[in-house]
Amino acid sequence: MEDQQDISAYLRLAWQQAVVGGELINEFQADRDDENGQWAKGDRITFGVEQHNNRYRYYARNLTQNCKIESAVEERAIAHLSPDTVHSVDFTCLYNGYRALRPGGARKALGRQPDISPTPEDCRFACQNRDRPLSLLARPPLFQKTFQHFTWNAYYNVSPIEPNGHFLWVPTRSSNQLTHLPQILSLPLLEDAFALFKQLSQSFLFFNALHSGASVNHIHFQSIESVSQSVPTEYRPLPVETFPLTPQADYAVPQDYPAYVMMFDPESAASKVFKYIDRLQTQSIPFNLMITPRFIILVPRNIDFEIVSEFPGNGLAGLGMCGRIITIDRAAYLIADAASIRSAFQKMSWPL
Repeated sequence: MEDQQDISAYLRLAWQQAVVGGELINEFQADRDDENGQWAKGDRITFGVEQHNNRYRYYARNLTQNCKIESAVEERAIAHLSPDTVHSVDFTCLYNGYRALRPGGARKALGRQPDISPTPEDCRFACQNRDRPLSLLARPPLFQKTFQHFTWNAYYNVSPIEPNGHFLWVPTRSSNQLTHLPQILSLPLLEDAFALFKQLSQSFLFFNALHSGASVNHIHFQSIESVSQSVPTEYRPLPVETFPLTPQADYAVPQDYPAYVMMFDPESAASKVFKYIDRLQTQSIPFNLMITPRFIILVPRNIDFEIVSEFPGNGLAGLGMCGRIITIDRAAYLIADAASIRSAFQKMSWPL
């Protein structure tokens, strides 16, 4: 699996086999009542992805009440017009009620969220306890590769944001066991991630720091495909990638974008990008890192506005800050417009 195409092609096949084999239908116990009455605290829930008519779709069922859980997935475009009325681009807003079903997916209060424990015993990946539900130890890696510093395991995400493929990339110091490391980046980790991305085709690779979208305090990246679902060979850029750029010393800033975003050349050395990441981590400033075929994108975040009133219930992660917003709140989805996006992004971002 050494060339660029092979890893992604292998992952697509592994995803298909996992879906067909029922591996993406996982069972857990609801940790709260559903506001719409589809489950109660303590009910046994199955949730995941199934294949239907040669397509992938979300699936959920309440085993305790023996009924299917219906939660719509809807998406719409929201036009953003720059103040000078010259540049217009469509943001997207996706309502995905199924995301609320996942462990840790409960609706959250506004503002900063409680810290997630860094200890192995509390790890939501259950990286040291095979007997816990959804443990990574009970999920054989779909792919494994050793880079300069770490061995990286690819797992399917039990709560995918894309039914067509959503992967976790977990680095470990041993090919035979998982090493529990907190969700903090180092230069060696970033160097490996850059090397990994060069061997992925048609993909986004991203990292969400704590308090900026990460729900697990165990080091991991994520990847999804970057192509259009309607035209599988066509690159689908993130909205932020379509804005004109203003050059800075090491990076560029998208003009009139509602959040402060740092856009690096895709060939930038890991050390150049890590200089800014290290500054953020030293100052306890959360951030999102998106690696795309066109840019390396760094988004500093305001920790006090982790959850905002414009998109309540859940926080926005890297994809959201780059213009693809995912929400579990249907009311917010229905009323979202360019003004609410600008208001939310200005709260959530943190200019350096």
